[in-house]
Amino acid sequence: MAGLTLVYDLVLYISISTVIFFIIKRSRSRRLRLPPGSLGLPFLGETLQLIAAYKTENPEPFIDVRVKRFGSIFTTHIFGEPTVFSADPETNRFILQNEGKLFECSYPGSISNLLGKHSLLLMKGSLHKRMHSLTMSFANSSIIRDHLLVDIDRLVRLHMDSWTDRVLLMEEAKKITFELTVKQLMSFDPNEWTESLRKEYVLVIEGFFTVPLPIFSTTYRRAIQARTKVAEALSLVVRQRRKESESGERKNDMLEALLAGDDGFSDEEIVDFLVALLVAGYETTSTIMTLAVKFLTETPLALAQLKEEHDEIRAKKSKQEPLEWNDYKSMPFTQCVVNETLRVANIISGVFRRAMTDINIKGKKIYASDIGSINFQQKISYIFS
Repeated sequence: MAGLTLVYDLVLYISISTVIFFIIKRSRSRRLRLPPGSLGLPFLGETLQLIAAYKTENPEPFIDVRVKRFGSIFTTHIFGEPTVFSADPETNRFILQNEGKLFECSYPGSISNLLGKHSLLLMKGSLHKRMHSLTMSFANSSIIRDHLLVDIDRLVRLHMDSWTDRVLLMEEAKKITFELTVKQLMSFDPNEWTESLRKEYVLVIEGFFTVPLPIFSTTYRRAIQARTKVAEALSLVVRQRRKESESGERKNDMLEALLAGDDGFSDEEIVDFLVALLVAGYETTSTIMTLAVKFLTETPLALAQLKEEHDEIRAKKSKQEPLEWNDYKSMPFTQCVVNETLRVANIISGVFRRAMTDINIKGKKIYASDIGSINFQQKISYIFS
């Protein structure tokens, strides 16, 4: 018996060693074809260094150190996949201008698992165009003009009335953003269900920026579990709303537009779409709101001018009367504040794209991804500065 165990262990060891040998051999051969850089530790790559940098107040050194050492286009290994980083504005412009021609949207598998295979961020071709067109049509519809500002006004008042002497602005901005998005997407007012959904979403989002190994990362494992719970909760809503829509009961929200369209989206496609919209707005919008307050606090003159513009509009209304679309269009300085905040605060540090064909960029060869090969999809991550 002991002999059989020894033979089994020996065979297992040889098998594992052989697999690792061929993976490393292939890794080295592919690495020779990539721009200069470092792939870091096996499996982990340089993900831990990237995460550590972004948990500080100044994450740029992760990129700056590598740009200084390897140049503005360098190779690293993050979130489970070798990745080519571009910190060169000219290269970034070239890549964005060739969207759909030489490059296509693509994210590491660890992020795609959390977004869902039908996410708008991962869609390509005609399906992406149809979903994007539907989204823009809804965003420009009378439904938004008639209800959005009223909902914003009501939610902001609701939260401000609950504030005490100490306010964590970022957290409050996230709650307001999430509740507003849920309202526009599915017509739910804030309640225990929406708060429970938001807490699960927080766990999902935490999984985007961690080591994508469920066995070793508790954070990523929790994110996968939370994504399942979110999908189940949204699936119940979609099925119920589909029944209501078929019986003639309609609501003025994004979900109704998806159900009533001629595209015939499945429940799974709609759920992934809703997940993506909630994820996309949760961090970005709340961050901009928080930074706008910070910048205004540091610029008293701009704050005074903004307050004057709003006081003039509020003076024409009763105390509880909400803002209307015409009021929004009468805020030129407010729009300047928003635009300047977006300009100064770069809330999106990079995006992922995949090369669709072999390309030479500034003397460096970028190869098309080998779909299906293990962890070797070459992608471009843009760092806009």
